[in-house]
Formats: sequence, C-alpha cells, structure tokens
Amino acid sequence: MHPGIEHAASSAIWLRHTLEEILAQVRVLLDIDGCAFQAVDWERGHISPAAAWFETAEVRAAMQPVLDRPYDVDRGGVTEAAIERGEPLLITDIVSWHGAHALRTRLREQLDADAAQTAWAWYRTSTFISCPVQTSLGRTLGVLALSAAPPRPPLGKEQLRVTEVFASLAALALERTELLEREARRAETEELLHNAAQRMTASLDLDAVYASICEQAMLLSNAPTALLLRLDGVTQTLRCVASTGASERLVSHRYALGEGMIGEVAAGGAPYVSRDEDRHRFLLWAQDEGVRSFAHVPLGLGPRRFGVLTVCHPVRGALDDERLALLQSLARPAAAAIANALEFQHERRIAGALTRGYIPGAPPELEGYSLGLVYEPVGHEVSGGDVFGVWRLPDGALAVLVGDVSGKGLECAAVSAMVRFFIEARTWDSDCPGRVLAQTNAILRRRLPGRVALVTAFLGVIEDGMLRYANAGHVPPLVMHLAEADTEPAELGTTGLPLGVVDDVSYETRELAFGSKHLLFAATDGLIEARRSGELFGQERVTALVAAHAATMSTQELVQRAYAEAGGFAEELQDDVAIIALRPT
Repeated sequence: MHPGIEHAASSAIWLRHTLEEILAQVRVLLDIDGCAFQAVDWERGHISPAAAWFETAEVRAAMQPVLDRPYDVDRGGVTEAAIERGEPLLITDIVSWHGAHALRTRLREQLDADAAQTAWAWYRTSTFISCPVQTSLGRTLGVLALSAAPPRPPLGKEQLRVTEVFASLAALALERTELLEREARRAETEELLHNAAQRMTASLDLDAVYASICEQAMLLSNAPTALLLRLDGVTQTLRCVASTGASERLVSHRYALGEGMIGEVAAGGAPYVSRDEDRHRFLLWAQDEGVRSFAHVPLGLGPRRFGVLTVCHPVRGALDDERLALLQSLARPAAAAIANALEFQHERRIAGALTRGYIPGAPPELEGYSLGLVYEPVGHEVSGGDVFGVWRLPDGALAVLVGDVSGKGLECAAVSAMVRFFIEARTWDSDCPGRVLAQTNAILRRRLPGRVALVTAFLGVIEDGMLRYANAGHVPPLVMHLAEADTEPAELGTTGLPLGVVDDVSYETRELAFGSKHLLFAATDGLIEARRSGELFGQERVTALVAAHAATMSTQELVQRAYAEAGGFAEELQDDVAIIALRPT
C-alpha cells in the first residue's frame, strides 16, 4: 500500500452522494465536458470512478479505459502521476506528456481500432486536470479529474486553482463522513445495541424517544418493567417521563436525590444493580409494588445529566452485573438520542424565529411586476437551506435573490437567514450586485459554521428596463424574451466563486435588457437535481419547460408547473426547492 494513502473503495454509498454534489458545483463554475472523482482500492490495486459526469457518450467512451483500470505506476496514467507527485497536474498537450505512450497503448488494448483512434483524437485536442483529494493529515482519498475539449477554451492555471478549492472541500466532507462511518461500525459490534440505538434515534420527537428508550431497556434486560426518570432542575427530584409495565405508584412518585438506591444513583452518578446485602437501603414500598430485583443507570453526556433509566423484575436476582453492563452500553446512545431531540426542539424554535420573517405563505404583491414563488424545504420542514427574496431598494429598484446553503438540516436554515439578512442589508447602501456579494463573502468567511462549506447566490437588480446581476456559483437563472417564442432562454452564468470559499473574491456585475416582454426564472439546485434511478431532471428540461410555457402561463402557474414536473419525474425530492419567476407588467 502506498504510504499515507487510505483505502476508500469500501465507502461507495456515502462517497457517491457527497461527490456528486461537489461535481455539480464544479460543472456550474467551469466550462468542461467531463469530470470525475477516482478512488483507489489499494487492496485490489484498482482505480474506479466514485462519481462521474460526462457531457456526451463520446467523452464517456474515451475516458472509461483510464477511469476504471488497475493502478500501475510503471504504466501510470494521469491519476498515478498526480498521486505519486502529491500535487495537482495540468496537462495542456497530451502528446508531449511523458505518459502519452502508455495511455495510447491502454486505449488500443481496451477498445477496438476505430474507437481507440477516435478516443486518441479526442485526447490530442483536450486539456486535463488531475488534482489529489487529500485530508489535512496527508491521506489521499483519490483524485478530482477534469477534461475540456474544443470548442471549450483550454484548462489553465485559473481552472486549476478552482479545482484545488473543490478538492479541499471534498477532502473535508469525506473525512467527516468517514468518522461517522467508523462510529457506525463500532455500534455494529453488538447487534442488540445497534438495533436499540437505531430505534431510539428513529425519531426526534422527545416523547417518542423516551418511550423507545424504555422499550429497548426492557428488551435488553429481559425485565417486564422499565421507567425513564428525568431530573427536574428546579425541584431537584426525579419524575417519570416514560414507562412500560410500571404501576401507578412507581410512575407518579417523585424521587428525591438520595432517596433509595435510585436517588443515590441520580446524586452520585454510578450505576447500580440490586444486591441482597443492600436490602436495608431499598425503598420498602417498592417491594409492595412487586419489585424484587432492579437496575439503575444514570443518563448523561459529559456534565449534562438527564436522569435515570431503571428496570425492575418481580424475581429476586433476575437482574445481574451482565444486564447492568448492557444497560450501561445502552445509556450512551440513549443520552445522545435525548440530547438530539432536545437540540432539535431548540433549533426548530431558533430556525423558525430566524426564517419566519421571510418565508411567505403567498407571493408578495409587487407594483409593476408579476411574481411567482414556490418554496418547499426537503421533508416539508418549517425551513431549509435555500436563500431567496424579492424586495425594493430605497431608489425604487427591485432586488431579486436566489441562493443555496450547502448541506442539510436546521443549521443550514439559520445560515440561510443570516445570508439573506447580510445581502438585503448591503443592498441599501449599494445597488451593485457584484459589490454586495463581495462584501457578503467577506462577512461569511468569518461566520460559516463547520458543517456548512459554501453558499451559492444569484443577486439581480432591475431598474429602468435593465437587469444588473452577479452570480456566485449558483445554478444559472434564465431570462426569456416572451415576444420571441422561437428563441431559447438565455442563461445568466456564474461571475465568481460561491460565497464563503476563499477570501478576497471579486464578482463581475453584468447587465442586459429586461423590459415588459422579458421573464426571469431562477431556482435552487433542488429542482435540476431531482433524480430518478440516478438520472437528473437537469437544466435542459428546465430550459425547455420555461421556453414552452413562459409566454402562456402566469408566473405562479409557471413555477408550480416546474415544481410539479420535477416532483413527478423524481422518485423523491432529496433537497430544498425554491423557484422564482418574475415579469414586468
């Protein structure tokens, strides 16, 4: 095995999903015809694509022999060259590259003569980048490979810099996912505990988590009774929040700290299983309720104390040290499940408060404009990671914002609210979209949380029949001239990197006519990345839909049609979706 390189092929499922999201961003920013993440299986000595995109079948056919093949330093290709040297490789002339002969030989071996000749002709006119994906500790997880053939401009140093940025982001994401996978493997060492942890974390509803903990404690201990008692910080007593098979008295009693063995466990933090020599310390009335054997385990994470999990049995000695150890193993995932549910409740309140002010129930009325809006967070949560808005500037111009915070969950919702606030606040001082995005980027670089890597954003300002815009790595919005039905909508491409990626980024502001016969259609990537059996809904379908219906539908009908078609195409929408259609009236 190559020093410092980790076998990554075993993580295919999580690898593919993470890398496909990054490849989508690369395709938005760079004018390329192919890109792929290649993982190296060092046990088999084999290179294989973990995620890949090719514009045409011809490009795919040309790339396949080098994407899926043995890892061979002696007959090395672009992948081996980048990994062995430990730094990115830019090839502007494949013929003069030292590995050209081995590449051409490989094409001849794996393809028929005509296909090999066609593939080599493509290689001769293309430029390539192969960039190692390395963690902060120097482990190489694979390479990010890009290609560009005419009529596209050749790849150069600027594209190499952007590729390095995304390779670094990929390494961070993969390393975090890798840690989670290792934790999951530890949990699988004992099937009962693994299943119990799954059931306890299946819901973020606090009452459901409490009930599940009691159920799993009964299964693990083989006891007919289980109670979960939470510590009341005000009264410093234990009260039952969930139970199974317990009498009314056991459930309704408030247990003081130090009262009986359960109170001692809560006060001292040490688990306990009933022993005959301690019978004088037991609660006498509990024996009247049929409790002959019991075990108490404290629940907590670090300094946080949640309470005590207890199981009871009517047979003396039925619960022993082995059962106590199982309950102790259950206690940590149980405490984590409680912490997650409590945090979820807290974050929902925060995210709801942050986003409530700008997530509308119906599109706002805008004098002089017709606005259509669809906003659907994934899973129909209260809020998501998409950023959007339409508002008036002090001079009467109209600002339009659509963006996307990378990742999932309520943390993204909070970041989306922060981004929306920053951008709208800056537009009150400047109506230059490029300047506003540059200032927002400078602010975000110091404030993005660890689980959010970047933010894409499109900002447009409409005034006096013109649209000024800047695009920070977002899916290109479309502008349609409604009086020219046979004309394809124009794409408003990127004018700079996504927000929060690097310091000191400038964003070009572009301008085009936008009058009464024009329509702006903008969406987040949840629309184009709706997928069925691995196939994306895609930008082409969105463009065709806008071209076909923009002139005959209202703006609200148009965005609803787009959302409905993506939802009908996909097996299930996996990301937040925000769509805006805007037309002067």
